[in-house]
Amino acid sequence: MANFLTGSPGSLKQVNRFTPQQQGLQNQGIQQLMQLLQGGYGSKPDISGFAPIAQQARTQFQQQTIPSIASRFEGMGAYGGGDYNRFVAQAAKGLDESLASQGAQFGQQQQGLQQNLLQLLLGLGTQPSFENIYQQGQPGALQPLLGGIGKGLGGYLGSGGNPLAGLMGLLSGFGGGQ
Repeated sequence: MANFLTGSPGSLKQVNRFTPQQQGLQNQGIQQLMQLLQGGYGSKPDISGFAPIAQQARTQFQQQTIPSIASRFEGMGAYGGGDYNRFVAQAAKGLDESLASQGAQFGQQQQGLQQNLLQLLLGLGTQPSFENIYQQGQPGALQPLLGGIGKGLGGYLGSGGNPLAGLMGLLSGFGGGQ
């Protein structure tokens, strides 16, 4: 009842800037950031994800490339000789060099992705989760009446104590007149 009569003052209200899902993603990101930092980020790129790619290339070399080379040398009647062995060794060396180069590129891409993730997570981590909003106060039922009495009293006092002028000022204060 007191708020109805006297009103309520303005106040600051703190509201969450993110949905629960966004907060969850932010928390996950911060955990990943911490893991990156604890794992010695930047020391050596992790290329373990490249291992299946390299294994597939080696299997393909064994199952397709070597038989293809063998059939060409068989057609020339030189299968199993020194030239054949040198050619297979040279092809294997080329495969290893190619895989080493691709592995290095893969590592650089992984490092670039980690850097992008790190920057994104740092950006998210530095954003405030809450925002302060000012909620304007609400006038109560007595405030206009008290304001009118104040205006009227001011008018009365400003009239030099003239009772009729003071009464007119008091009444204009109640009516909200200027």
